[in-house]
Amino acid sequence: MTASDGNERDLTKGSEADGDDAQKRWARELEEARPFGEVLGQRLQEVREEQKRTAEDVAQDARHYGLSWHRPTVRQIEQGKRALSAAELMMLPLVYRVRLADVIREEETVWLTPKVRVYGRELRRVLGGDYIPHPRALRAPGGWHLKGWSDLDGDEVVRSVAQWSAARAERDPWPTGATGSHVVQGKPDEAETKAAKRLGTTPHYVAYAARETWGHGLAAEREARLRERGELPEEKRALQSARGHITRALLAELEPVVKAHEERRGQPDRPDPADMGPLKVTRNGRETDG
Repeated sequence: MTASDGNERDLTKGSEADGDDAQKRWARELEEARPFGEVLGQRLQEVREEQKRTAEDVAQDARHYGLSWHRPTVRQIEQGKRALSAAELMMLPLVYRVRLADVIREEETVWLTPKVRVYGRELRRVLGGDYIPHPRALRAPGGWHLKGWSDLDGDEVVRSVAQWSAARAERDPWPTGATGSHVVQGKPDEAETKAAKRLGTTPHYVAYAARETWGHGLAAEREARLRERGELPEEKRALQSARGHITRALLAELEPVVKAHEERRGQPDRPDPADMGPLKVTRNGRETDG
């Protein structure tokens, strides 16, 4: 499957002036973008008229293929007043006798959602088959445009990513890149909470390091090693001393693992802008919804 490299249109090559012109052209195209349904409907009407077919002809073909279309349905679709379901979109080649990739013109920029605009050539590639847009396409003129993200400058992107990282850390206290098999074991236990204070980290980091190292929590590993010693001390103080000795040894094993995760704290993998959600981005001293 082909993935986009984020540079779908050759708009930025050449001199700096050429790059500025490309940015201006892209900005103009974004301003003139129309909703996808409106652009699609107009193109379908053109295709139908080129084939000398009436709206009733199209409706009859649609009903033949199991779609509940009538002449008013066709009119509404062609006027952009009725959205197509995914199944109906896939049926367009049969009903309108046109390739799916040809229902959008290459030089047409459209709104897919209230937040996403896309250049026609990119959309045709998606409709045409084996292609997945890369998130970097959101930063390239002439590709995809995510409102509140694609139009940020470099410094604003850095701040946005930092905000996103902080928000994700607040929502998810586990280390960056934590695997579900360790997380699903539950919250940190009392032993891990106490160990976190000694290691200068969080209980979740200790719990994750323990599960990553031994496959279970700190308390479970401590008790397992205590049993390995054979006969347990009968005196309570002696038992506590044995546990304390084992705990110190376990913390020495965990410390480098925790440290490695701490070094990656605040440095997550490159976020997918579509997953970042609304952000408060500081721009010229003001906060704007991202």
